[in-house]
Amino acid sequence: MSATHLVILAVALLVDFASAGVPLPRYEALLKEQSAPSDPTLGLYDDGDKVVRLTVNNFNSTVVDQNRGALVEFYNTYCGHCRRFAPTYKAVAEHLLPWSEVLIVAAIDCAAEENNGVCRNYEVMGYPTLRYLGPGFQPGPQHYGQSLQTQDINEIREILAGMVAAENLTSSHNNSYWPNFHFLTENDSANSLFEGLSSVTQYVAVVHEPENSTVGVELALFMTQWPTVSVRRVIDPAVAAKFKINTSNLPLSLVDRKGEITAYAPESTNGESYAKKLSEVLGKKNITPRPVKVHQPSVTPATKITGQNELIDEVHRNKHFVYQADLEQAIRTVLHNEVSKVGEISGEKLLALQRFLAVLQRYNPLGANGHQLVAKLKDFVVQFNDQVSGKQFEEELKRLEAHLSPVYSSTHFVGCAGSSPRLRGFSCSLWTLFHFMTVQAANNEESQDPLEVLQAMHGYIKNFFGCTECSEHFQAMASRRKIWSVPNKEEAVLWLWAAHNEVNQRLAGDATEDPEFPKKQFPAPDSCSECYRTPGSKSENLEIEWNKDAVLGFLKNIHNPQFISRYGVQREELLHPTADKMRQKRQISSVFTDMDMRMGMLLYAFCIVMMVLAFKLFAFKGYRKKPYGHDLLGKV
Repeated sequence: MSATHLVILAVALLVDFASAGVPLPRYEALLKEQSAPSDPTLGLYDDGDKVVRLTVNNFNSTVVDQNRGALVEFYNTYCGHCRRFAPTYKAVAEHLLPWSEVLIVAAIDCAAEENNGVCRNYEVMGYPTLRYLGPGFQPGPQHYGQSLQTQDINEIREILAGMVAAENLTSSHNNSYWPNFHFLTENDSANSLFEGLSSVTQYVAVVHEPENSTVGVELALFMTQWPTVSVRRVIDPAVAAKFKINTSNLPLSLVDRKGEITAYAPESTNGESYAKKLSEVLGKKNITPRPVKVHQPSVTPATKITGQNELIDEVHRNKHFVYQADLEQAIRTVLHNEVSKVGEISGEKLLALQRFLAVLQRYNPLGANGHQLVAKLKDFVVQFNDQVSGKQFEEELKRLEAHLSPVYSSTHFVGCAGSSPRLRGFSCSLWTLFHFMTVQAANNEESQDPLEVLQAMHGYIKNFFGCTECSEHFQAMASRRKIWSVPNKEEAVLWLWAAHNEVNQRLAGDATEDPEFPKKQFPAPDSCSECYRTPGSKSENLEIEWNKDAVLGFLKNIHNPQFISRYGVQREELLHPTADKMRQKRQISSVFTDMDMRMGMLLYAFCIVMMVLAFKLFAFKGYRKKPYGHDLLGKV
């Protein structure tokens, strides 16, 4: 091989080395658009819903010290229970939309990092959490609204009606739409009902409200969109009789300004049915309601992600791959969104956080800057013996990230990306991270504690994971599967794998399941046929059908740091070199060694020739004797 060919080969290898690991060109557009780790507008509700979307920027101006009340849901986008509850909450907002002049239905996504302070300050301990914030509400110590402990539409409506009526206000904070919730007495009559009312009000609806019922309050709230009608409640049967009400079959009557009274019988004994009956009666009188106003604060539209189909195709092609981007997103979400929004971290919570950070320091997949970040963050938390606040943790985290920046090589999910921004994501990546750490612990000869990762995982999920129902399920499963009796580190890998498969089996077909990624037992036969005692077996009997030795080998292989896929990584220079890159370096080093030996000999000979020529041409030129004519004549 000539020297020229060697030079060309070396240049080619350098080009290959420089381009190794760069994201695929077709994926670059997607990466450029995903410049932020999360988009706060990608919550569970959008413009098509009647739920008022809250963020840190509009929370106070929408629900604090207002002339109306608010039902606020504090939720996490990645919480499975929150996802299942979202359709119900949308129905609540739609159902109670006529109440919007007196009470709005709103929600704030605590999974959005920007909302950490709000969720932390309101001491939200589980998700979803429903709070009623009345008119003129001002937050204070131990006063962050009244909690609703139900997720049933009818119960929510009844509880809210009772809370609104308990305000006992007629014009709270200049709200002219606030109903008069005082009961009629024996001193009231058909003529006195209109005293103090606007001339616009042509009718007064009188409704009998049985004891322990909210039907009258509900009717008054449903009719706030009808300015021509005022609603009054009556509880005394004798007083009700003055308005032609028969408490058994005619519980509702309509009184006009002439004193004429007509009684009606709604189809059902609830406020919505009563409102429907009154609407029919008023419609026949050519009276219509005002348009319902939706109090929706302006929110920046979500950025539409292009290339999502290509991303899903990539994951489907390599369904057993573990992606660097997912591991990093799990870590970032834990630190920024989960731990940072906890108000007070003390006792068991503090110990759980210290254990989690210690394990994360040993086995995290980050680059050099990331390792420093986790180590310093662990040292920061360990110094606290009694308690540390989520705010302190968040401030230290941001300080360290600013000092060590950049830390993360990716800002988005890859293998855990869902077909919708509301699916998969963090919960998927968290499983991936703990699987990764159990495998790294099993391969680490220095640590002999088989429970170090499982204990850290259990403590984290119990004390910090933002899905209350998920946490309770995991703790119950951990107890049933005897997590504290795992004998060695390899069994810890298999314990977590079996637990994950149990969760997949339980959630298969659930409303939270991504149709593009149905819940299945892992690994699938086409990924690891040896993992099944009977190849291709699809039995759900995990204990009998699985070849656990093969499963363990498979799990160790796919979670090997050298085999973690860096597809979609934006800043690979932050990570440790892969085996392929090290191999390429060695190849380049070998090529340049051969080249140096051959080129060195050639250059050595060339230099000698050049030196001889230079010496002959220049060194003796000044000493050469010039012939003169008289010398020749003298010799002759």
